[in-house]
Amino acid sequence: MFEAAEESNNENIIKIFKYLKQKLNEIKTKTAGELLFDFLQDFEILPSLVNNDTVAAQTKAKNIANFFQKLKIYENEHKSAGVQEIVDWIELTSDFGESPLALDTDWDETDAVNIMSVHAAKGLEFPVVFLVNLVSERFPTRERQDQIPIPDQLIKENLPKGDFHLQEERRLFYVGMTRAADKLYLTASNFYGEAKRAKKLSPFIFEALGEQATTSEKTKTKQFIFSDYSKKRNIQHTKYNIHHVDALSYSQIETFKTCPMHYKLRYIYNIPSKPSGAQSMGISIHATLKSFFEKVKQNQKPTEKLMLDLLEQNWVAKGYEDKKHQKLARKQTQQYLTGYLKQEFNPKLKPLMLEQPFVVSLPQLKLVGVIDRIDKTSKVIEIIDYKTGHPPTGGKKEVDKNLQLTIYALAAKELFGVDLKDIKLSLYYFEEQKKITTTRTKKDLENAQKEILEIKKQIENSNFECSKDFFCQNCEYSMFCHSGA
Repeated sequence: MFEAAEESNNENIIKIFKYLKQKLNEIKTKTAGELLFDFLQDFEILPSLVNNDTVAAQTKAKNIANFFQKLKIYENEHKSAGVQEIVDWIELTSDFGESPLALDTDWDETDAVNIMSVHAAKGLEFPVVFLVNLVSERFPTRERQDQIPIPDQLIKENLPKGDFHLQEERRLFYVGMTRAADKLYLTASNFYGEAKRAKKLSPFIFEALGEQATTSEKTKTKQFIFSDYSKKRNIQHTKYNIHHVDALSYSQIETFKTCPMHYKLRYIYNIPSKPSGAQSMGISIHATLKSFFEKVKQNQKPTEKLMLDLLEQNWVAKGYEDKKHQKLARKQTQQYLTGYLKQEFNPKLKPLMLEQPFVVSLPQLKLVGVIDRIDKTSKVIEIIDYKTGHPPTGGKKEVDKNLQLTIYALAAKELFGVDLKDIKLSLYYFEEQKKITTTRTKKDLENAQKEILEIKKQIENSNFECSKDFFCQNCEYSMFCHSGA
């Protein structure tokens, strides 16, 4: 193939060939996820789907995003996994009938035909079901011998008697039949592909229908051809459903306020983006402090060496421009953490909770999030959130209006059942080793709830256009909107 491509005069073939050669050279330095992301970005595949508001296009976009989520989980669990191992994993999961779409999508949310394997349909139900390919050697399929068969003596469980493969196929046939709530269609064809010998009906049909199937076999009718329609129908593409908001985090709220399109891409479609050095640095700091305080709670001596050793264990090396950039970021992070240890850390105070998730119930909405650290001194609860940047230019006045801290106050009130006067809210800024503390009133919480519910309403009625905000200049999703901000 490569030899033929090299000799081709077709510009598109030459372009693809050069691209493949480039990516083959990057296999040793990039993960499978990075290579796939490059491909989707370089050929603008995702933007063409996301900017198309039909169900079909947006379902494809979501399916790609779901696959990225699974790939990310696999790569995190298998740090040294190369491209070939990822390909083997994909083939293995496909053989078992797994699919990101089948596992993560609400099949009932769209009134359309859903095509899936019997494996993927487990646990689902539909008004009408078509079971296809009901002929011998297709359903049931041919039995494949294990490449390395396991001796029966080594298998502890009781094996079923008879043809195990046929029994498994029969069970799948039953699963397929029972997905139908109202109507079930069992379909088969005499011929498949270029085969010249007519196929026999699946034995499962005769088992399920008895004499009725035998009669049908004798009185076969001509196959219905959809092209027999003399008049073509105008097929209208279904528009995608409205986005219902059941839960929101502070990050989601701020993202929508900054740019509705960014919100749609990140939180509705879960479109992946390349990690940045700033993100990796923040993750490293949060993970290191969590590990550090866990050691402190176990009465381990809180030394600078312990802090730096934990940083090495928790360091995230993704998203940096090069080794020099990463080295500078690591040095800066070390300074942040050792500075915190010298200026802010109190060895007499052990955290009550670390990385504490919460859910706050509002009318028709749940507020969700994670609090970095919760301290308790006598009757006072202190909520602490870490920030890697500078304090706001408005100082404490700006922190007094910070929505994130107001949400944390709502969470603390619900978690501990204490009065607002007993809740302190703090932001710690590593860039200046400075902590700014504030409080909230009942009126503050009421106003915040109104604001959040209004944002929920705005999201549900949004067309998710790019805001062309100042931050769009360096947005990781710029390829989707070309805002030119």
